[in-house]
Amino acid sequence: MAAKFVTEPKAGEAIDNGVAQLNVLLEAGRAQGFAIFINNFPGHGGGPPAHHHNAYDEAFYVLAGEMEFRVDGETSRVPAGSMAFVPRGATHAFRNPSAEPARMLVVATPEAMDLIVRMPEGAQNPGAMRALFAEHDSQVDGPPLG
Repeated sequence: MAAKFVTEPKAGEAIDNGVAQLNVLLEAGRAQGFAIFINNFPGHGGGPPAHHHNAYDEAFYVLAGEMEFRVDGETSRVPAGSMAFVPRGATHAFRNPSAEPARMLVVATPEAMDLIVRMPEGAQNPGAMRALFAEHDSQVDGPPLG
């Protein structure tokens, strides 16, 4: 029997990682080298602390609303229909700067997916957050945007 290759609307796992509501479309382990999910941010929704990943890249396609990204010190507004690419090693952070909700399609490696899912474990404790990032070959470089 062939592997299922279609994820119906609302069929993926829903996760609240303390930063955003996620809908997993292609979970880690189903594809070699990447996972796909949707990030849903409320109006004026914050994002993760400024951080970088040593071993993987990330791509963020804004589906609705507008996001603000800071990558290696350069801040950009990223409206719906635009993509932000963050190469490995680049310090980055993002947030929803507007009152309207925002949604992003994210393509990342399985390691990134595991980090994102486990983020609530360190959300209230900076030391725990730094340790969690370190476990995933990543580093917290500063506070969230805002």
